[in-house]
Amino acid sequence: MSDFVESAKNFVNAAVSRTSWEAQKQLRVRSKQTEIDKLLEQRQQLLAELAQVAMTLYQQGTLTDSQLSRICASVFELDHDVKKREDQMQEIKQEAYPADQFAPTPTTNYTPPPFPSSPASPPPPQASGTQSAPPPASGARPAPAPQPGAGAQPHCPQCGSPLRPNALYCRSCGMKLR
Repeated sequence: MSDFVESAKNFVNAAVSRTSWEAQKQLRVRSKQTEIDKLLEQRQQLLAELAQVAMTLYQQGTLTDSQLSRICASVFELDHDVKKREDQMQEIKQEAYPADQFAPTPTTNYTPPPFPSSPASPPPPQASGTQSAPPPASGARPAPAPQPGAGAQPHCPQCGSPLRPNALYCRSCGMKLR
């Protein structure tokens, strides 16, 4: 019996020792990962600073490297797109609820069915192929007419998405255009 107790005691001590070692190992791994994360964060800050210097040189017209100029132009275009969308978002946020647009309106094209005094009468005949379209609902807008020259907008040769004038890359698929 004492051999069993001694064996169990050794087994538990070994398990505790192994668990403690694994916990210490995990602490060391987490410590190194934190150090790596801090270094990568510093790297990102330096890259951001480098990008800011390149953008400043690009805006001043003194950036001579063509690859950097192309990247800066793309960033500049993205900044313009972001600003445009932020303005559109502000317009949406400032929209007021058009309560009168969704209010019920009296129906003008409805005629009640005849009183059931006579047997079911057939509906009035319509000329074939000349059904009239229902009038537009109150507050509905007519479909916009096609704009002249709207088809002249360039499209991506790879995915067919519309492109902005002078775009360097397709915003949908990323294809280089120049």
